[in-house]
Amino acid sequence: MLEELLPLLIPLVLIQFTMMIFALISLKKRETVRFGNKWIWFFIIVLGSLIGSIAYFIFGGQSYADGSDN
Repeated sequence: MLEELLPLLIPLVLIQFTMMIFALISLKKRETVRFGNKWIWFFIIVLGSLIGSIAYFIFGGQSYADGSDN
């Protein structure tokens, strides 16, 4: 059973891991985040897996008036 699902699970795990790494790198580079606490976003990203990473990219980044994310 697991051997049949493994080809489907490997790409999903890779996508999840990649999104988590990108979200953590983005979090580290930002000076400010929405709701003001980077540690909360760190735990949301790590413990929330794929959903946590997606939530960070949708809600966590604080954009500036000129449209930049820096």
